[in-house]
Amino acid sequence: MEKVPLKATSRQERGKGPSRRLRTAGLVPTVAYGRGSDTLTLTVEHDALGAILLSDRGRNTIIDLDIEGSDNCPVMVKDYTVHPISRQLLHADFIRIDENVPIEVEVPFVTTGKAAGELEGGTVLVTVRTLRMRCLPSAIPEFVEHDVSALEINDDIRVRELAVPPGAEPLLPPDRKIVIVQPPRVETEETPEGEEGEEGAEGEEGAEGEDGEAGAEGEGGDAAADGGKDREGGKDRKDRKDRKG
Repeated sequence: MEKVPLKATSRQERGKGPSRRLRTAGLVPTVAYGRGSDTLTLTVEHDALGAILLSDRGRNTIIDLDIEGSDNCPVMVKDYTVHPISRQLLHADFIRIDENVPIEVEVPFVTTGKAAGELEGGTVLVTVRTLRMRCLPSAIPEFVEHDVSALEINDDIRVRELAVPPGAEPLLPPDRKIVIVQPPRVETEETPEGEEGEEGAEGEEGAEGEDGEAGAEGEGGDAAADGGKDREGGKDRKDRKDRKG
């Protein structure tokens, strides 16, 4: 990986007032530290640093920091702050690196192609957007990509299947699923509560009607039986009276 040159100047003044004046002049107050060396307070040009952060490699860019009156040193942007509205760079931290010692970085993860499972109604779920990796500064990939065209429904991609450049090691668990093709959702129709209530009411009315008819029939039968007994009793009394006469 090629290093990007960036000029820096030492600064003596600190505090809000001096920092505000530097920003007004198009400069960014910064510090550089790490590798057992003293912390340096510096300034760099706002637009030059902004161009590095907006490049494809962004914070993973290896910067050849050209400090006025001192030796150049390789650094990376460790952190930075911007104004919440204007997005102006307010401050940046540089960390010194040894080009022969592995470092940990966040690398973008991208997918290519259209999964076969999508044609069957499936959905591709990407669980990570960046991969934390350990590698030499010269081996930092711009991004890691994987073709998902062959994935069917319920297929997945795991960390161990990724093609990473030599000298780079993903720090996520090897069996971690980072792409999953989910099956289509099956929607079930719900019966409105009102319809269920009407059906229940109709059933109850039918039951009551049948019971009512049965009850009426039973009562009618009992009345008829009682009437028959009365007539038989009257006939017996008349026969006995005639015999006496």
